[in-house]
Amino acid sequence: MIESPFAQTGPGLYENGYNPIPIMPNSKLPGQYADDSWRAYKGWNDFCTTRPSQLQINYWAKWPNAGVGVACGLGLICIDIDFEPAMDALLAILPHSNVQKKGKKGISLFYRGNTDAIRSRNFRTPERVGLVDLLSEGKQTVLPPSIHPDTGEPYYWWTDDTLMDVRLDQLAELPDDIAERIGEALKAFGYDPQADRRYEPVNEIPDVSQVHSTDFFRKLNEDALANLHAWVGKLALPKGRWLGAKYRAVAPWRSSGSGRPMAKRHPNLSFDPSGIQDFGTMETFTPINVVMKVMELGEAQRDAAVQWLGEQLGYNFGVEIDLRSRRKEAAQMAAAADRDAVRIAAREKGVVDSTPSMEPSSWVERQMAAGITPWVKANPQPYEVAALATVNNVPATVAAEPAGEPAEDPATDADHAETAPTMAELEALCHPPGLVGDIMDWITASTSSPSRPLALGPALGFVGTLAGRHHAGPTNLRTNLYIVALAPAGYGKDHPRKALSRLAVEAGLDRYLGPEGFLSDSALRKTIEHNPSQLSLMDEFGAFIAKIMDRRAGTHQSSIRQMLMQMFTSADSLYKGTASAAETAVPIYNPNFSIYGTSTPHDFWPSMSGKGISDGFLPRWLVLTITGDPVDGVEPKASLEAPTKLIEDCRAIITHNGAGNLPDSSARPILRPRVADWGAGAKELWMELRLAFKRRGEACSPDLAALWTRTMEVALRVAHVVAIGVDPTRPVLTRDLVEWAARLAELSTRHCIVEVSDRLALNDKQAEYLKVRRWIKEAGSDGVTSSTLKKMVNGEFDLRRLNDITQQLLESKQIEQRFASTKTGGRPSHRWFAL
Repeated sequence: MIESPFAQTGPGLYENGYNPIPIMPNSKLPGQYADDSWRAYKGWNDFCTTRPSQLQINYWAKWPNAGVGVACGLGLICIDIDFEPAMDALLAILPHSNVQKKGKKGISLFYRGNTDAIRSRNFRTPERVGLVDLLSEGKQTVLPPSIHPDTGEPYYWWTDDTLMDVRLDQLAELPDDIAERIGEALKAFGYDPQADRRYEPVNEIPDVSQVHSTDFFRKLNEDALANLHAWVGKLALPKGRWLGAKYRAVAPWRSSGSGRPMAKRHPNLSFDPSGIQDFGTMETFTPINVVMKVMELGEAQRDAAVQWLGEQLGYNFGVEIDLRSRRKEAAQMAAAADRDAVRIAAREKGVVDSTPSMEPSSWVERQMAAGITPWVKANPQPYEVAALATVNNVPATVAAEPAGEPAEDPATDADHAETAPTMAELEALCHPPGLVGDIMDWITASTSSPSRPLALGPALGFVGTLAGRHHAGPTNLRTNLYIVALAPAGYGKDHPRKALSRLAVEAGLDRYLGPEGFLSDSALRKTIEHNPSQLSLMDEFGAFIAKIMDRRAGTHQSSIRQMLMQMFTSADSLYKGTASAAETAVPIYNPNFSIYGTSTPHDFWPSMSGKGISDGFLPRWLVLTITGDPVDGVEPKASLEAPTKLIEDCRAIITHNGAGNLPDSSARPILRPRVADWGAGAKELWMELRLAFKRRGEACSPDLAALWTRTMEVALRVAHVVAIGVDPTRPVLTRDLVEWAARLAELSTRHCIVEVSDRLALNDKQAEYLKVRRWIKEAGSDGVTSSTLKKMVNGEFDLRRLNDITQQLLESKQIEQRFASTKTGGRPSHRWFAL
């Protein structure tokens, strides 16, 4: 077992006269380890004035992954130089330090000195740019070999000598007036002693009971919400993670409502510029409340939380203050903070966004701009070009939304930091080449309500089913796919399914079409045993999902989900299944079962519970979401009878498989499938995109990260299917194909994240809360009246609960109530609107 940084150096530091303290892993904050989890260390600064015991040192050394820091005070001083341009000027006036360390930037110098006279001080410019931190009593600094939370790399000693080699009395000594000398040296770099002096307490102790006033607390809380990055991460909350401008973590001060240990709890505590809320209990908090809870401070110790929070935000309290009776000092601090806010706001207002426009950099963008690709819509609209920014979010050349419809800020939209894909993005990717594209062309040309996104799913599923067992991708993935198309009622979802069924019948390939539903896992297994390569075309797919996801479903139905997941990953090997008292498990070699389902979003998403994400069921699906109004009244350009060439091309895939007209047998493995080749640069792009999606998953909430786990796997399957349709004798996954398929799979994942974030609930109360929020959000610019909301509740929960939810949404600034009328006019009324 690898020793923690504290175990490696803590005992030696203690022997040399220093006061080492434990630091939480991946943090700069002192921490305590208890109940298999880390939390902030209440009272760590006691070790700035008193020595820890040897027993404590030995105890801390046993804590897993404990970093090591040293408490300043009792003669130990550290000067932390962050502003590197001032480095030479400062080193010229400081005594030479024989012990120095480095972290992310700058340098830290260790000295001894009179810590009664030399007090801790932060030197900043009037714009609050940090220059130097003088760390004395009441402060601490992290030491090597702890891991820096920002770089992921260890701190390291910059000098040959370290605090492990040099005793406290052997450090270089600082003069008592060192703070004044540092201030003079920093004047050339924007430091203003006069401006800084307004924060310093007067010699006598004035009255600051104003600090305890409502106005002061309100100002401090508002500043904290406006600058979450300055303090939230320093609390080192369990499972803490930034999601754009928001932060999600576990609330460590309460136990799990479901009895989960800390490591398995959901990050329900949400920090947002509009407020802080625990979605597990639906409680709301102020920043001061949160600091008190994390540090386990009682009401009588509120002052300590105020001081800690204020210091993180740049409030310079000077020495450790006694917040008992200092009205004048508090007024000075509040006024100074107000002036800072006005000056910063004015400066930011004058900043012009100078982000340069960029030429289209992805293959898809270049082809669309040139209008020479069969993959995407010819002569695309400008907003369609912008919609296809690269996976790494390279800015497009034009705005991503039509004029007059500003894009939403993902950081203020939801906790997922992803925006819902537009219909233009999906439409532009619905022109693949080869047989898949030809099937789509015929499906859309033979109806008066054409939709290429609705035609894409059945075309991919059918070609993948025909090829499946006899083709393998370069990573040994097979071509079985789970695809669901979500469109509003009346969108013409029936035609693509019926057209594909007709094509299969006319081509004599209807044996590859499976049942439209399954009542039990046994029925599904027997179907695949009979014919291991099948595509099921399912209407009302949301109802099917609801049956297999329902907690109250019988084993014969709930086991269907588990069987679907296992067969999805068993296509390259063997599915053994599960035996029962009534049936013996029969092995199925290379099962190639695909699904194309259609549903409305309102039926599908409520059926897909949170378990479908955590167990990996939803990440296996390619979700095609169709929005907007359907096209209708178009004169069909093709007959409902399948073209001869299309029939021949479908049969050719079977012929080239070597199976002829003989049906596949689940009892025989396919030992030598035809393996697709990588095209030039395709493998490198696949590896790059796989890593990019992995990082996007790491940047997500842990609840949503699983949705990115199979994005590139689904993309590679889709690219392989299209490659087979281009040339079934020698399919090649070109770089262009891989990029196109990755964009399609990325759209699917993004939409899943947006939908799941608005609907995923961990308990019934949270489900009710999210449902009301979604109802108001879906009402859009028309808003919704209270009476309409009551009708929508329709007995699901009582009206008192509805009032509580709307009040919580109002207080957390997620909704507002205005006196307005709808776009079509009518009598104005009080309506709820989403913010």
